[in-house]
Amino acid sequence: MSNKKTAFAANFIGIFLFGISMVIIGATLPLLKEKFGMTDIEAGSLFSILPVGVLIGSVAFGPIADKHGYRWVLFTASLFLGFGFSGIAHAHTLNLLHLCIFIFGVGGGVMNGATCALVSDLSESRHKIGNLNWLGAFYGLGALSMPMAMTLIDSAHYTTLINITCGLSILVAVLFAVISYPITVEKEKISLKLIPVFMKHKMFLAICFYLFFQSAFEAIVNNWSVSFFMDSIGVVQEKALMALSFSVLGMIVMRVLTGSALKNLPYNRLIQIALTMLALGLVCLVLPAPYFVRVAGLFFLGAGLSPGFPVMLGVIGELFKNVSATAFSFAMLIALTGNTLINYLTGILVDSFGTGVYLYVIMFEIIAMAIVFVLIRASEKKTTVV
Repeated sequence: MSNKKTAFAANFIGIFLFGISMVIIGATLPLLKEKFGMTDIEAGSLFSILPVGVLIGSVAFGPIADKHGYRWVLFTASLFLGFGFSGIAHAHTLNLLHLCIFIFGVGGGVMNGATCALVSDLSESRHKIGNLNWLGAFYGLGALSMPMAMTLIDSAHYTTLINITCGLSILVAVLFAVISYPITVEKEKISLKLIPVFMKHKMFLAICFYLFFQSAFEAIVNNWSVSFFMDSIGVVQEKALMALSFSVLGMIVMRVLTGSALKNLPYNRLIQIALTMLALGLVCLVLPAPYFVRVAGLFFLGAGLSPGFPVMLGVIGELFKNVSATAFSFAMLIALTGNTLINYLTGILVDSFGTGVYLYVIMFEIIAMAIVFVLIRASEKKTTVV
């Protein structure tokens, strides 16, 4: 196996672990509540700690990777994930669990950003978006694997499953430490002068705000779909959870297609397809239709959300070839800000008007992303590569 193929393989395993990390708290929450005797408010605090860590990791990795390389950034991220997995399985105090989840988030944020940036750097221009979509598909597989595995084992043995995942994180850390990184671009020294460069680049800023709404949309589907299906459609929890799994399935299927059959399409065609699928998903959810049609709606939403990050990060990787990791960090900062703000506002709206507002938030998201996409296309002719 060549050095480049080994680096790709390590990245795919790393993002697979990140996918697991993003769902493992939800998958083990009932067991953690019982173990620590947590109230619902205390349990909910676990979900607020994780994104803080992810945000810090997403912002920090770029300048460090561009200045010092990817080896120790990815090595540290893998160790942090291993520490987090171990804490979820073996922490005996709530404070230690909180610390482990925070470190978990930092490691996940670094892993997500650094693997995307490294795959972008390793890929030729014509394969960049396709390879980032394959990376996203492995994230989806990780996100699916843990809940499925938890349903197949006795809950008393969940620590064994997490220990295996922790061991895989350690092995990946060793792999990241010893492999070669055949980067073909020469990285420039990073300075604060990049910030005004980013701020003046109209296409880059427009892409960042597309990801602002994209990140929020993904979280809204993950956080509110089950409640919408139970409260507004009136299905039982098991059917609501099954419906949510179809959004993940839609994301995986579309990323596989984008990385293979659709890999030669230009980025603008991929986004047009994505927006069309999002609109179709909304129609399926709005119609007074049977359960399976509503489930198809979530499948189309997942498929429509699928190209967002891989496609737009691929474009950013082309715009800022020499400082791609730092550019990814800046974009992730904007994206996660949108995630936090819009989901907070969605919570306020749901509390005031009920879960039916979920559909109106989705409609707003689709319209906002379509408008920003028009701005991206309008600014494309005026771009420069850094």
